[in-house]
Amino acid sequence: MNYIFSTKGFDSSPAIEEYLEKRFQKVDRVLKENDIVSAEIRAEKDAINYVLKANINFKGNIIVVQEKDPDLYTAIDRLSDALEKRVKKIKSTVRERHRMPVERIPSISDTYEFEEEGSEVYEAKRVPLSVMPLEEAILQFKTMERQFFVFRNSETNEINLLYIRKDGKIGLFEFVD
Repeated sequence: MNYIFSTKGFDSSPAIEEYLEKRFQKVDRVLKENDIVSAEIRAEKDAINYVLKANINFKGNIIVVQEKDPDLYTAIDRLSDALEKRVKKIKSTVRERHRMPVERIPSISDTYEFEEEGSEVYEAKRVPLSVMPLEEAILQFKTMERQFFVFRNSETNEINLLYIRKDGKIGLFEFVD
């Protein structure tokens, strides 16, 4: 991974840059080359401490980590550990957001057919109620290509209904108690 390393208040040496590269190999193992848009590390020397700041644009998320220490090498260690931790956290939340658990996938469990004369209901199906945020429900609704979609909004904990309006746009009913 190519990091842009700059210093202010002191001069960098090849030994510092080599140590920095060695420590950031730990972060590189967590990242993929195509995940990073830009990566910059700045080091400053104030009166007492070395202040290291990393700015990484990772999949549209800007990660900013800053560490201070009187010893430059300790600051580099802390910065690489904090950055690795932050990247792992963001990757796990991205992975969780895109993963759909089995219980969220609607499946028809029971189908009942009414054969009584004069009954207006021909068929009834029992479907588990999906729990998801509105944005995810809209995406799922568009892929299902149905007339409506019922789900429980995970943000408001209310039952919602998405439907196709006569003008072709998506409408939303929010059922309140």
